[in-house]
Amino acid sequence: MPKKVCLVLLMLIFFQQAFAMETAVKVTPAIKYSTSKATPKEGDYIEFKTIEDIGQIKAGTKVTGLLTERKENGFSKKTGSLYIEQFKMNGKNLDGIVYQKGNEHPVYFEYFDWLFSLPIRIFSPENSFVRGGEAFLKPNVDIFTLYLRE
Repeated sequence: MPKKVCLVLLMLIFFQQAFAMETAVKVTPAIKYSTSKATPKEGDYIEFKTIEDIGQIKAGTKVTGLLTERKENGFSKKTGSLYIEQFKMNGKNLDGIVYQKGNEHPVYFEYFDWLFSLPIRIFSPENSFVRGGEAFLKPNVDIFTLYLRE
């Protein structure tokens, strides 16, 4: 009997992470962000807010995340993107990543692009007149799920 008790205690000590609870926290951006503006830049903190009450966490609680990668949209169908991680809320870390990518253009853009950029393609086949889509983070439209580990 004492061996079983010792075994259970050792398992509880060494396998604590297996019993950790995760709470899902839904967040939305506090203001509208996009890749079309000069801000935010890589290294800036992006503000989010919680959507619903979860235990002691009230709706509207401020959450910040670090913008680690920002790509602007450009010609030749290069889409913009935002990559945000390292979230914090009330001094606690949240697990999760927010990745937002710009829209792809419809197929008929390919035909117009081929027609209008034909003179350019003679000298440089990879160039194109079509710009890629911008990445947006819109309040109350874009909702992301992060996890609070307790």
